[in-house]
Amino acid sequence: MKLELEIKRLELEGAKAGWYKQREGEGAGHDEEALGPGKRGHGLDRRTNHFGDTLRHVLPSMPSEISELPQFFDTIEKLYQIYQVPDDLRVKLLIPKLLSRAKSIIVRMTAEDSERYDEVKKFLLAEYKLTPREYKNRFDSAVKGNDETYVLFAAHFS
Repeated sequence: MKLELEIKRLELEGAKAGWYKQREGEGAGHDEEALGPGKRGHGLDRRTNHFGDTLRHVLPSMPSEISELPQFFDTIEKLYQIYQVPDDLRVKLLIPKLLSRAKSIIVRMTAEDSERYDEVKKFLLAEYKLTPREYKNRFDSAVKGNDETYVLFAAHFS
């Protein structure tokens, strides 16, 4: 029993070491090449699960208030930068955080464009019609709530 536990522990440490080497570029592509030509998606699944688990509790959900959409994308991008999320995983991690209406909107995108984060962001902002004029109108009509501080109120516009 102890021997089995030690073997499992060593296997887990070896798997972690392989992951870190691959992230640093020392063994990039090694695992996927060993899987064979039909199983290259396994590496993508593993990486998506890894970053999904890491970001599960820090990524915000899409706000229902449309005016908060740019701030939502800014937050997402900062978190992607902090956690060094690869470009090919950004959309895959974003989609579960979108509202159902936004998910149905991005279905209309081409397959190629829907894989690129910048294209998805641009498409959603265009679909929700967040134009400079709309931002100006929202700025002009903004009112500080009784329950928010001036700093919080000003943060809506930064």
